[in-house]
This record gives sequence, C-alpha cells and structure tokens, in this order.
Amino acid sequence: MNRQKTPSAVPRDAVGRYLAKATQGSGVRAVALAGEEGALLGGARSAGAAASDDDLALLAALGAGCADRIAGYAELDELVDAVAGDDDFYATRLTVCERTLYLASIGARVPQQKKIAAELGQILAPVLSA
Repeated sequence: MNRQKTPSAVPRDAVGRYLAKATQGSGVRAVALAGEEGALLGGARSAGAAASDDDLALLAALGAGCADRIAGYAELDELVDAVAGDDDFYATRLTVCERTLYLASIGARVPQQKKIAAELGQILAPVLSA
C-alpha cells in the first residue's frame, strides 16, 4: 500500500501555513522561522509579495543573526536592506519546546508572539523532541 504524505505531515509546510494564518491582516509581508543555526523551518509571504523560497531562507538566517546581536554590523545591515527594501525588518527570539528559535518578519512585527510560540510548539514537538 503506497501512502502519500499529506501537506500537513511536512513540518515546514505546516509551519508556513500557520504563520500565514497568524500574520494575516497584520501588515507582515513575509515571515520566516529559523532554527538555532539559522536554517529555515518554515515561512510565508503575503499575497502579491515577491519573496521566493530563497528569500525566506535568507530572512530566516538574518532573523537568527540579528535577534541576538548587541552591536551593529555593517554587513548585516546591508543584507537586511537588500531583503527588506523600504519595509521595516523585525527579528526576535522565541522559546519553542525548550529551544531557542528565531522569528523574522518584513513589513510589521508579528503579533501575539507568545501564542504563536505555543502553537508552533504543537506543530514542531515531534521534530524538536526527537
């Protein structure tokens, strides 16, 4: 019997769908969740946004790099400007399943971050707990 994975069985897809729903109507143009090393765990872009999957991966990496930085780095600022353009860039740490993850967005700050961290914990628990 050949069983196909449903889209929700793939954590990256489920994370992306959840982030799209959670940021709908908030002004967020693109959002990405990164793991501790900066790798993309999932992301979403608003309808009409030109961001590609590579752009979401870069946004995730930038979020991880910028959320904890204390001093400015000209190179990071240049990358942020290249990715965000004229829009605002936001990056923050989230604790999900006792792990530090990074949430980055362009256009607006992601609302209700504690609620989002809890929901992401339910989606990612099988992966992060393994």
